[in-house]
Amino acid sequence: MLASIRHLLVLAVASGLLAAGGARAQDVREFPARPLRIITGYLPGGVSDTIARLMAEKIGERIGQRIVIDGRPGAGGTLAMELAAHASPDGYTIFMAQPVITISPTFKRKFSFDPVRAFAPISVVGMGTTIMVVNPATPVASVKELIAYGRSQPPGSLRYGHSGQGSTNHLAGELFAFMTGIRFTPVPYKGAAANILAVLQGEIQIAFLPELPTIPHLKSGRLKALGVTGLKRSGAVPEVPAIAETLKGYEVPVWYGLMVPAKTSQAIVQKLNREMKAVLETPEVVKRLAGQGIEVQYTTSAEFAKLIDEDAKRWAKLVKDTNLVLE
Repeated sequence: MLASIRHLLVLAVASGLLAAGGARAQDVREFPARPLRIITGYLPGGVSDTIARLMAEKIGERIGQRIVIDGRPGAGGTLAMELAAHASPDGYTIFMAQPVITISPTFKRKFSFDPVRAFAPISVVGMGTTIMVVNPATPVASVKELIAYGRSQPPGSLRYGHSGQGSTNHLAGELFAFMTGIRFTPVPYKGAAANILAVLQGEIQIAFLPELPTIPHLKSGRLKALGVTGLKRSGAVPEVPAIAETLKGYEVPVWYGLMVPAKTSQAIVQKLNREMKAVLETPEVVKRLAGQGIEVQYTTSAEFAKLIDEDAKRWAKLVKDTNLVLE
């Protein structure tokens, strides 16, 4: 009798596991059954927002569902990051991620979660670059000249603009200051547009800016480009040298990618990864992203996770080396 009961229990448990497994498989097969959203942390019209809209359009076409953009700008992208981290891990909320993920663990203000571990990476979309520019009234025409000029000025007299504490263009300036020994005064602005206006009007002498909104001002001569923050020159402005050509070892990578909350099913993550791969391989998408100054770089989920880990270590080292306090 006891053996029979045990046998029935084993069958019941096995049936339950099979049913659960079948339900999970069915969920993946049916995913997505309703519209999705991509949460972005930056203002409409910016590079991040534009990339998110392109991905929403093209991935949505492939999966047969509408993907809406949920813009939550503010606090250097951390507001959107917190919202996305606490979203239901069902695949219906995607985060348009940038290095705020890897920089935010260095903030003095601690989050209710670990930003690096709170998300499951899907794939990198591409790599962008930031341009170091100066107001034409600043008497320099190269990185070498800026270093010499900066060292000759009273500490703190040169101001550079950024888009908020912990943004990549903020840390681009801090890294430049650390490697050259120059003391700058960082000035925060709400987004690239305000940063550009400030350097155009001479409120600040230097800014680290995204390519797309900056290039027209370079062509008109209203701004001077000194260098780009990547290790190599950008295809959009090949005449502008990499800062690293003068300042060896200088690099501020700017990556863009899609992620979901950490507990999202790996089957859903891999499905989204496959859809992203197909989208990023289309010539139209490559061309449209190039127009935003973005070089397409599809990755597996594991490769994206490795990039995030390396990036987090990079910024932790900079903050430690410079005694920088990020509020």
